[in-house]
Amino acid sequence: MKRNVLLALFILCSTMISVAQTGAITIKGKIDGIKKGRLFLLSQSGEDRVDTLAFCDFKKGKFKLEANAQEPIFAHLVIEGFSGGFTFFAEPGITYSACLSEGDNFYIKGGIMNEDYTAHMKASDSLRSVISALQEKYDALRTERKLRSASLVNDSLKREQAFLRDFTKSFLNGNDNIISAYTIYSNIVMRDAGLKESRAMYATLGDGAKESCYGRIIKERIDRMAKTDQGAKAPDFTLSDTKGNPVTMSSVKGKIKIIDFWASWCGPCRLNNPALRKLYDEFHEKGLEIIGVSLDTDKESWEMAIEKDGLIWVNVSSLKGWDCETISLYSVSGVPSLFILDEYNNIMATGLRGEQLRTFIQQNLK
Repeated sequence: MKRNVLLALFILCSTMISVAQTGAITIKGKIDGIKKGRLFLLSQSGEDRVDTLAFCDFKKGKFKLEANAQEPIFAHLVIEGFSGGFTFFAEPGITYSACLSEGDNFYIKGGIMNEDYTAHMKASDSLRSVISALQEKYDALRTERKLRSASLVNDSLKREQAFLRDFTKSFLNGNDNIISAYTIYSNIVMRDAGLKESRAMYATLGDGAKESCYGRIIKERIDRMAKTDQGAKAPDFTLSDTKGNPVTMSSVKGKIKIIDFWASWCGPCRLNNPALRKLYDEFHEKGLEIIGVSLDTDKESWEMAIEKDGLIWVNVSSLKGWDCETISLYSVSGVPSLFILDEYNNIMATGLRGEQLRTFIQQNLK
């Protein structure tokens, strides 16, 4: 089950974040359908950090926001009490005009970066519409078994797809700045890319993009994930067992240790537990130990799952769910998630399952 890693990025911050006064960003405009309220200007500054750069109370649907920024940012305008928001690239020293609306009248105008990105996205959306129509036509012809006609449409489809890829690549190559860094970061998050893939995507960026806010955020992600890469020393942690006794990971001895991140509410975790129990029964006397780290928030549910699934190894939890600090230490974004450690707490492997996991344990306990 996947963690909603983007949820924290849209939570309003109640405290103003001071920034160096290197350039004013001004947004003037109107809000259709809402007469009064509060409008926030937010900007992501870290993987799990969103700063409130400014806010204002608006009346009669009109607003003016002013903030200071050290560099171009990807900004979010959020109306208090309403989900979603309006995004744009904001540059210091620029004044933007805006109409915030649910309909087609929505716009945020101003700034070279924002205008270029908006024009590119409009052209890209048009190309995607053509591709979508060709895909539907191709699928229909295949269903009707008109294979020759389908082949011709497929040729057109591939040409349009290639053109869109080249069009996007050319645009990003021409924007060695926050635009290309933000685009790559969005793809990394959407794909939930691992360390190797994140590094490869980061390497495609130019120096200007790497130095931008989102270039730094990607680097932050890579550095975080590298701490639990194969060969790294596993971060130590202390959590309480079911009786409230503190257990430190490094104090649990074993020739091989499996750290299993799971939860009672996680279906795939519960399905995986019998295999882990079988593995434990087979190799525990030879030096295998398991530490189950639960993402539960309800102690009773956690204990019932332990008993029902026969999890007779070390079981610990902060009972804070995804807010558990150990989750962040190990860069866990979904459960079940397994880390295999040697007797010195070095990470030997991650993500192994089933027979692959058994073979690995058997070979390393010879």
